[in-house]
Amino acid sequence: MSGPLVLVPQFFGSLVFDRRTSRYLPFDADATTVLLALRDAPIDAVLATARDDAHRETIVRFFEHFYDLGFFTVGTRFAGVALDLDPPADHLVGPLAVHLEVVSACNLTCTHCFAGDLPRRERRLTLDDLDRLFAEMAALGSFRLGLTGGEPLLRKDLFEIIDLAVGHGLAPCVTTNALLLTEDIAREFGRRDLVWLNVSLEGATAATNDRVRGEGTFDRVLDKLTLLRRHARFTLAFTVMRTNVDEIDACARLARDVGADTAVFRPLYPVGVATRHRELMPSFAEYNAALNTLADLDETVHLRQVDPFGPYSRAGTQSVVHQNYGCGAGNLVCSVSVSGDVNPCSFLGPAFVAANVRDSTLAGIWRDSAGFRAIRALPHTDPAGTRGNTATFAGGCRARALVLNGSVNAPDPWIDGQVDLERHTPATVHNPLSIVDISAWNR
Repeated sequence: MSGPLVLVPQFFGSLVFDRRTSRYLPFDADATTVLLALRDAPIDAVLATARDDAHRETIVRFFEHFYDLGFFTVGTRFAGVALDLDPPADHLVGPLAVHLEVVSACNLTCTHCFAGDLPRRERRLTLDDLDRLFAEMAALGSFRLGLTGGEPLLRKDLFEIIDLAVGHGLAPCVTTNALLLTEDIAREFGRRDLVWLNVSLEGATAATNDRVRGEGTFDRVLDKLTLLRRHARFTLAFTVMRTNVDEIDACARLARDVGADTAVFRPLYPVGVATRHRELMPSFAEYNAALNTLADLDETVHLRQVDPFGPYSRAGTQSVVHQNYGCGAGNLVCSVSVSGDVNPCSFLGPAFVAANVRDSTLAGIWRDSAGFRAIRALPHTDPAGTRGNTATFAGGCRARALVLNGSVNAPDPWIDGQVDLERHTPATVHNPLSIVDISAWNR
């Protein structure tokens, strides 16, 4: 595809994917019409078709603003292409991100692992299978790809997978525990412009981290990070648990000290192995207090909100691109298992598998499968009328609702306070993932 931008038609207008930042930006129907016109003609020709002076002035202001953001060429045309898609009337034409399990084995046995008991014996997708999947993703405008496991470095053809994805215009992210990292692997990561290279730790000290990841892992990971930072940019990813909520600020500072670009924080979900270790799960108040601690770090640290499906900025007033009371599962994202099973979210478990990409197209599964339709059929408003705009974080996690409240359609008790009866509602409420930008520390 030519140009840095891809316009993906949607029921509300469009989403424009910017390859330079790997972010989506939503536009309503009127703005989409202008973008499509500027794809086909320069600004002077588009202005000549304006209805009146007010309409012309609106187009000029729109053009000037997004010209400064690199949306248009020096010839004043849209700097990209538009996909030829017929969007459905009430949901996105495809997932904005796909979480792909590339291996169902790991070299660790963490007590909080969302992947469950490993290894699992499955007939994994071949490179040809993945090539077809990546082509389908690109055709749908599903450009963000999370490569997970298990431990992705156990897959010997990992870099072939990454290169296939990039060849189709996708933006891959990799999450690893880094323990299998070698100089050659670090160098290979450095040669590729990954959107995100996450290295997982679960505390700022060996005592905290090794409690869940295993004795000696903290020091071994730090050794690997010394090697990695010579070749590639990386992020430290932390799971917020009751065992580490008191050292969240120290986790951010550790990320700075080891040369990470950013530090990512997410709450522990009661799925996989963690279902047997509920004592690790923080209350909503504890989690939110941890994020408030990050927000209060000195001014060289900038706290940004992040969408549930990936590590990029999210404002509290973000545009709403799905219309029900659910979370991102089946609305914004989906997951694909190592053997090709497609699920609205891997956290929901095998009962929610919709189909397999060996047997069905990703577009057909996303659009037509009963499981995806059911999760999108959640109410558009909170039955109690207490949530206001329910298409945001207020809807909570469907997997938490399933595990803790018995149904994917139930309220998320973590947010409602049924998990911790002593919880009070904080003055400032954060979205489920947050990242600390520590780039200023590394200058």
